[in-house]
Amino acid sequence: MECIVLASGRSLPGPHQHRIRQRKQNAPRRKPCGFGCWRAVLMNEAVLKVGLRLEASLVSSVLQNAVLHEFERRSGAKLERYRITGAAGGEDEPSSKENRGFTVKLLSVRTLAVALFFGGLAGFSRALLSCLPPDFFDRWNKLIHDHPLQEPKPVEQEPQPGTVIYDCHGVLLAKIVRGGYSSGRKTDNMGKSKGIGDGAPLHPGDIPSMLWQAVVASEDRRFFEHQGIDPRGLTRAILSLASSGGGSTITQQLVKNVFLTNDRKWSRKFMEMILAILLERQMSKWDILHHYLNKIYWGHGVYGIEGAAALYFGKHPSVLTLGECAMLAGIIPAPEYLSPYRDPSRGKKPQARTLRRMVEAGFLDAATAAAAVNEPLRLGLEGDDGSSGPWRAPYFVSEVLYELYQKYGRDEVLQGGFQVHTTVDLAMQEVAEKAVNDAGIEYDDERIVLAQKAVERCVEALGILGQAREQKMEQAALVAATKAREQFQKLSKIESSKGKETSEEERSKAEELAVSEAANKASEAVKRRFDLTEEALSASLAEHQEEVKKASKARVEGAVVAIDPVRGAVRVLVGGRDYYESNFNRATQAYRPPGSTFKPIVYLAALAEGIERNHVIVDEPYSVGDFSPENYDKKFRGQVTLEESLLRSLNVPTVKLCAAIGVDKVCRMGKALGIDSYLPHELSLSLGGCEMTPLQLATAYSTIASGGVLHKPYLISRVENYQGRVIEEVKPISTEHRETVVDEYAVSELRSLLQAVVDRGTGRAARIGRPCAGKTGTSDGHRDAWFAGFTPMLSCVVWLGYDDNTPLGGIWPATGSSHAAPLWRDFMKRVHEGVPFEKFHDVGRDEFGGRAPRRIRKKSRRPRIVGLPEIRKHYRRHDKKVLWRDVWDWEKASSAWEERERMQEWTADRAKRAEEIKTMKEQLQKALAKTGITPS
Repeated sequence: MECIVLASGRSLPGPHQHRIRQRKQNAPRRKPCGFGCWRAVLMNEAVLKVGLRLEASLVSSVLQNAVLHEFERRSGAKLERYRITGAAGGEDEPSSKENRGFTVKLLSVRTLAVALFFGGLAGFSRALLSCLPPDFFDRWNKLIHDHPLQEPKPVEQEPQPGTVIYDCHGVLLAKIVRGGYSSGRKTDNMGKSKGIGDGAPLHPGDIPSMLWQAVVASEDRRFFEHQGIDPRGLTRAILSLASSGGGSTITQQLVKNVFLTNDRKWSRKFMEMILAILLERQMSKWDILHHYLNKIYWGHGVYGIEGAAALYFGKHPSVLTLGECAMLAGIIPAPEYLSPYRDPSRGKKPQARTLRRMVEAGFLDAATAAAAVNEPLRLGLEGDDGSSGPWRAPYFVSEVLYELYQKYGRDEVLQGGFQVHTTVDLAMQEVAEKAVNDAGIEYDDERIVLAQKAVERCVEALGILGQAREQKMEQAALVAATKAREQFQKLSKIESSKGKETSEEERSKAEELAVSEAANKASEAVKRRFDLTEEALSASLAEHQEEVKKASKARVEGAVVAIDPVRGAVRVLVGGRDYYESNFNRATQAYRPPGSTFKPIVYLAALAEGIERNHVIVDEPYSVGDFSPENYDKKFRGQVTLEESLLRSLNVPTVKLCAAIGVDKVCRMGKALGIDSYLPHELSLSLGGCEMTPLQLATAYSTIASGGVLHKPYLISRVENYQGRVIEEVKPISTEHRETVVDEYAVSELRSLLQAVVDRGTGRAARIGRPCAGKTGTSDGHRDAWFAGFTPMLSCVVWLGYDDNTPLGGIWPATGSSHAAPLWRDFMKRVHEGVPFEKFHDVGRDEFGGRAPRRIRKKSRRPRIVGLPEIRKHYRRHDKKVLWRDVWDWEKASSAWEERERMQEWTADRAKRAEEIKTMKEQLQKALAKTGITPS
């Protein structure tokens, strides 16, 4: 490369100068279009290379001028022109040894500087481009397409039909319109939920002037003055990366919401500013403001100002009052936290702040602002179209919307005018919502109170300990001194009797010294014991104080799912304590370990295999590899029946039972009952070593309650279009077409066992004064508390826990029997009020193996110990009867047939082995005969 360095400091690469001029002449003229030119340049690799070479020449000229200046200072010579030739065989000028060394240094410095410059430039460019989504150019073109560059005027707009959702009795739950509510399953900023076209299509003319004035005053007072970036707020925008404060303009916020993520990175902030400047060149201020109001998040799953106005005030944005506009503008920075549905006072504070800023910006006078502040905020008013602010049964509605979006698409649901009839019973749903919230509040308060009482007891104990320390030390010193004095006097008498005489003064000093040493030693011993006790109490106090802090911040969540076992209709679905605080649906989205609520599935598999409830299992230490289960109370009870094992929720007998029948059969039983999640083929599965949602567990218990008939749970019973034509309907299955997935007698036996669990087992806290069955459950580490149960009319599952998997109860662990069972009891009592008394129907087993029903079987049968030999005996009696009804893609064969095949293989192996032994004996006899030895 040849580079000409001029004294003026200007340089260009000689061989490339003509190419640059030629490219400029041949390049087509482009219309200035903001980012369009950037895209063309970035996509043209040749132009990019020429640009990089030009930058390199400019950097090189600056460095060479600085070096030449230093060379002239040292040599005293004035150089007008200096040529550096990098070709082979070239000569350096001047040719002195010093100049050649200086030339090498010059080349090294220049190369290093150019490498550093372009390396940093490439890294910075890559960081900027990585902030853009893959479909950035499509979003950009769609955003800036066909917008008038002037303030729009109001137009008449026909109302769009929305989707109306009803409960099972025809009570209105929610009305969903374009720009209204989302399904509650939010995606990130790269997803469709915040993409182009998902905002409200509200016409700019329908935005009242009070609303845009409130938004501008609150978010970007100099919005109509800057060109995308506010120079005065730029410092705040940079500092906002390290603090919670803001500084972005409305244009920057729109860019971030539509194109970028919320990552707090410098690269994202730079790209945000660049795109804001380009967007200001392509769109008018009114278009930017219109898109901003229609695409930002307003809280509770709502995007767009039309949905926000419907959510909070039940009206169209065009009829919002000044106070309502100010409140909406004030909650934009943190809509979930500042939502008036969480706390009404939180809506007034941002409203007052926005009105004050409107006065400062000159949009209002102080009197008008004061009048607006004094007006009460009336939330959730019902509009003329029947829509209301917050949904009723919001967790259920969000799940219904998600299902509708999956089937028909978002646009069709928002514009199709569907009439959706669901399975939820609003009265039951509201009872469950109140029960979950009350139980959560009670548990949180209980945890705080227990921790505070523990702190008070520790402080009181430390105070008592301090007082007792001094008393005990004095008493110990006094006792030790008395004993030492008596001992010294005895020794003195002995010494005197031996004729050893000492002066009274010496004897007195020795006595006082001995007494003092004894008293000090006794006092120090008591002090050490008290110090250890004080140290333990101090550690306990610190632990309880920390527990108070954790308890004050923690918030336990809950979920309730109730299913009609006869039809499979979901009557109740509660996914948390407050949907408007957290729309994460724990009933359908939270996969948690079920604990002991999974044990009935193990026992059902055993009963279906022919093992009876009075069979005996030995409760003793048991290990399989690294897995060593223990009972909850760390005790072993020897021989226990299956019934006693389930009543006491014993772990070791359950694991041994699972090992006896095989984990595969337990997994099949779980799938047959309706559990769709993954079930590991391990023995820990018998103790709930898997994860599932409350809805899946409720489905399994609903199948048990229905006598072994699996009904897939459903939320939507009928969907009608705007013309009233039914496009989807779920019809109940007739009795003759119902198919059981498991032996009805086994299900009847398990129902009887689960009734005993509630009557006299671990589920006594769930008794409701009528026939019911259920099972408690507590996951490992007390992280989940469950109760799953049913009556003849309703199957219900309750879950309590923390979203971050924190152990329940902190220092005082919570269990399913102590917290989940009372919640289940309160809910089931309320929903069964006025319902006719109904008992479970017991099923005999005459048609399954010729056995008599349980109620007439002999009670004197000697119980047998469960083990593989006993199970094999049982199979010999039932090897020709299919005990499992197959509705899944299994091998279309019962487990009894599988065991029969195993027994046949085992018998064949045994016969083969006997034949081999017989052959060996014959060979041995022949060998002995040859030697002449007669075998005895």
